[in-house]
Amino acid sequence: MGLRIGASVTRGGGWASGGANPANGTIVLQKPFVVRYFPEIANCYNGTINLQLDFPLQVRLPDIVTPPLRWHPNSDERFGITEIEFELKDKRYRAWIYTAEHSPHRFNNMVAEILTEWIDGIALDLKCAIHIRRCRQLLVI
Repeated sequence: MGLRIGASVTRGGGWASGGANPANGTIVLQKPFVVRYFPEIANCYNGTINLQLDFPLQVRLPDIVTPPLRWHPNSDERFGITEIEFELKDKRYRAWIYTAEHSPHRFNNMVAEILTEWIDGIALDLKCAIHIRRCRQLLVI
């Protein structure tokens, strides 16, 4: 049983892609360390797509959790990776929720950072969705 969560593309901080200096983007810097645990990252765009979710999502048990990786001289960090499908304009793409331990989005249940291939046409406020195959619904009252 799967779950579909509607979303829209939202602005991120620009750290993952490096903004004006892509060579300093966190994904470029993290890839050589993360690829050992998550080989698919080699084919992902060097940035994330930030999504404002229509409903809160907590990923408590990612598919992959790396050990602490020293990808930067001042940072040992774990990464959680959860496979999903990203739906945009009636097309689905293989994608992953990328949860960096030190990300400012880590505890925001309404934002997901995803990794996927380069997709033309990504723009702020664009409606989209994520599909999660491995999920459990939880109701807290």
